[in-house]
Amino acid sequence: MKVLHISYSYDFKDGGITTVVEQLIREQKKTKIQVEWLASNLFINPFKRRKLIKEIFKINPTIVHLHGLWRVHTRITNDLLKANIPYVITPHGMLDKWALNQSQLKKIISWYLWEKKALNNSAFIQVLSSGELEAIKKINSAWKCHLISNGIFIPTTKDLNLNIYPKSWENKIPKNSNVLLFLGRFHKKKGINELIKAWEVLSEYSYSKNWWLCFAGSGNLKILKKFANPSENKRIIVLKPVYDLEKEIVFRNSTAFILSSFSEGLPMAALEAMSYGLPCLISENCNLNEIIKIGAAVKTNPSVIEIIKSIKYLIKMNDKEKKRISKLAYNYVSKNHNWSNLTSQLNDLYRSVCEDIL
Repeated sequence: MKVLHISYSYDFKDGGITTVVEQLIREQKKTKIQVEWLASNLFINPFKRRKLIKEIFKINPTIVHLHGLWRVHTRITNDLLKANIPYVITPHGMLDKWALNQSQLKKIISWYLWEKKALNNSAFIQVLSSGELEAIKKINSAWKCHLISNGIFIPTTKDLNLNIYPKSWENKIPKNSNVLLFLGRFHKKKGINELIKAWEVLSEYSYSKNWWLCFAGSGNLKILKKFANPSENKRIIVLKPVYDLEKEIVFRNSTAFILSSFSEGLPMAALEAMSYGLPCLISENCNLNEIIKIGAAVKTNPSVIEIIKSIKYLIKMNDKEKKRISKLAYNYVSKNHNWSNLTSQLNDLYRSVCEDIL
């Protein structure tokens, strides 16, 4: 069996989908299936769309896995059907209410031209959480959906010398500071505007004097541009994306993680933060409500008042409570978001689809 994954981009700056696909492929290559990957942003020009089709036919996949909606790769599903190539779709949160309300007119047009038909004819839809499943069933309860979450690679227990300080923090964040980390794509849906406003209030209080807010990622939010240089008064720093060992060092040196989003599929950064034992502040829109329910994370929401309240709670939390939350979160992601188990489930579904059409 040969699986072809198609996402919008190979670039990790495009957000969590690229990370998901890269990690999923890495895990699938350990199994007995062949795996390929195409990025549809290389074929955006309408005249290049035929080239994308030709490239797919050249790869000759047994099944195609489409990641995300509203882009080039969901507009070529008719060609896949004509060639008798089954496909599955993972919307990655792009069918939730907040996401559908963005660029609404364009999405209504796309829905009736391509997206609805693409979803109607998919072999199945992979949903990442019970919240996403509920949202999709409200759109069309007849769609065949399977809940298989995203995974992460759980950090090994090897000791990383904690005296190693992130290079990106040198001469910017004083050592021995407490750092609240945001890591990911800079987008208004992440609640960044509200987070900045909340932090500007909190930074005036004495109990937060040893805390810094660190943004690591990429995007074009204007509100972050004024913090391009470290702000001693506000204690805010904005960094370029971090990867591999530097990313690991940033996680291990951070005190806590925050993601007060309006909309998410399933945020990889939050899962990774939990795997490093960081207490996490996450909104209900992150589709990790089970983690909030069992007390493995602190609930926040994308409003200035709610963010102030949750960060204040975090800062005043004692070490015993932080360790309790960290342990609960680590145990949860280790059990429920292990790539090895999730990949096996997905591969079994691929096989069932391919057997049905042969």
